[in-house]
Amino acid sequence: MAYPCISRKKPIPKIPFYPSPMDVVRLMLSVAEPKEGQVLVDLGCGDGRILAEAASGYGCSVVGVESNPRLASYAYNKLLEMGVKNFRIVRGDLFGFNFGSADIITMYLTSDALKILRPRLEAYVKPGTKLVAHDFPVPGWRPVAVEGVVSVEDGRFHRVYLYEAGESFDLLSRQKRIYRTG
Repeated sequence: MAYPCISRKKPIPKIPFYPSPMDVVRLMLSVAEPKEGQVLVDLGCGDGRILAEAASGYGCSVVGVESNPRLASYAYNKLLEMGVKNFRIVRGDLFGFNFGSADIITMYLTSDALKILRPRLEAYVKPGTKLVAHDFPVPGWRPVAVEGVVSVEDGRFHRVYLYEAGESFDLLSRQKRIYRTG
């Protein structure tokens, strides 16, 4: 007797809006070392604070992805008021966003969200893309740097994880380098 195949899609986790303190935003950008003209994508951009800092302080073209329409609108208006020219706010699902053109991706997402997002990132980011996660490490990836700061805004200790495509999650490439350097 044949049984029908039942496919159950995992529910998308709720991602709360909890803004990164500005000193943590500056640390995230500092470890990513953005260059003028690079494309920075903030997955779950919230109020746009990372986008604003990257555009004004580093000259990046910025793209924010936000599912909450109020936050997306707020971020859009904030960047307009600041006079930022090279920006785009996408109101939509960060789990389906095409981030293939990103040079840097920033994320302040939950562990569950990162676990779901990880295979898409591994499949679609270009080699050398820098990925910066705030407080929550990406499960299964090896960071190239981890830095921490006690924020003056909230008094909490925050960790920032820097990953690099081809370095942090390309196991075969990492194994080849290990054997070469011996």
